[in-house]
Amino acid sequence: MNVGDISITSLETITAFTVGGSEYLFTLDELQNTTISQTQEKTDITGKQGRKLNTLKRNKAVTISGTNGLISGGLLEMQTGGQFEDKIAQVMWTDYLTVGDGNTVNTSFKAIGTTGAEIDALYIRNQDGTIGDKLEQATTVAAGKFTYASGTKALKFNTDVAKGTEIVVYYKRNINASVLENMSDQYSGKATLYIDAIGEDKCANVYRIQILIPKADFNGEFSFEMGDNQSVHNFEAESLAGSSCGLGSAGVLWTYTIFGVDAEDAA
Repeated sequence: MNVGDISITSLETITAFTVGGSEYLFTLDELQNTTISQTQEKTDITGKQGRKLNTLKRNKAVTISGTNGLISGGLLEMQTGGQFEDKIAQVMWTDYLTVGDGNTVNTSFKAIGTTGAEIDALYIRNQDGTIGDKLEQATTVAAGKFTYASGTKALKFNTDVAKGTEIVVYYKRNINASVLENMSDQYSGKATLYIDAIGEDKCANVYRIQILIPKADFNGEFSFEMGDNQSVHNFEAESLAGSSCGLGSAGVLWTYTIFGVDAEDAA
């Protein structure tokens, strides 16, 4: 098969394995874009009066970067050096409640913490939705003070907080969750990457394209853009030379392979 010029028509996936390809790590399958850029240092060799006699080429480098349309847990682990754990986690919760009969109302969930101080903050909510006066948790109700019973989740107020009063309650609760801790002394990792795409030649013949990065060193710098726009997950990794870990010739930075979509197994 002799393939000439080809256009990449569809970027499919990036699949990551441990270096050498022995263990699957994650797949990026909502790729918005991916770029493979190559740099190379060139130093001019000059002679008399600065005439250029030759060039010295060295330090070829390859960088892989892109954007995934979803936040990838596996990519986060690679970029932070941490691992997700399924465990009981503590989160801050906000309740918007209306005081009922008997000057009481229940929190939506059980607040945790030191007995008598389970509620982090509680405020009267003004009619325009803004935060008003702060009330303090106490052992007995009084003006400006309330009590909380964690067993029943009941908040009880003094008579100055009448039925129908809107309040805002901030408290911590325990939940079962998947948690990734970004530790200050753990750093981004390395992986073997397979970048899969679809391409066509000038005669509309369709091909599969696979780019292998034997050893990609991920950059620990990334950002989440949150707000009016879609949240995306950007990434960058540098291909490392040296041993290819059994995935090609030593010193290979990447391997570009084109094959027919219906290619059969080679003998």
